[in-house]
Amino acid sequence: MKSKLILPSCFALILIGCGAGHPNLTSISVSPATATADSADHGQVGYTAKGNFSDGSSRDLSAVDGLSWKTSTTAASIGSTGEATCLGPGTVTITASAPQNLQLTVNNGVSNTAATIQGTAQLVCQ
Repeated sequence: MKSKLILPSCFALILIGCGAGHPNLTSISVSPATATADSADHGQVGYTAKGNFSDGSSRDLSAVDGLSWKTSTTAASIGSTGEATCLGPGTVTITASAPQNLQLTVNNGVSNTAATIQGTAQLVCQ
């Protein structure tokens, strides 16, 4: 009688999610680097984040990659897609953040504990 070795499904997830052989995120470039918008009209600027990887490749990042956006002041707000809105006058630093090892970003409720990589841009709300 032969016995079968049955591995739990989480074992396979651990092997896939370890990131071995996958390039890591080394930097994030945010575009545009500087922008100006009118705060009286709640002017908007769309930002994009390009991830640069350890193997020399690059590609646009999104929320699926664990990308998040934030502003340095309340003079502007920014949504999950990178659309910033001026709410008052001031100079605002726009920050895009994503985990260094994107392979660990899976929709299974497990937090990605990889180091965070950030890129910034400036928004002047007049």
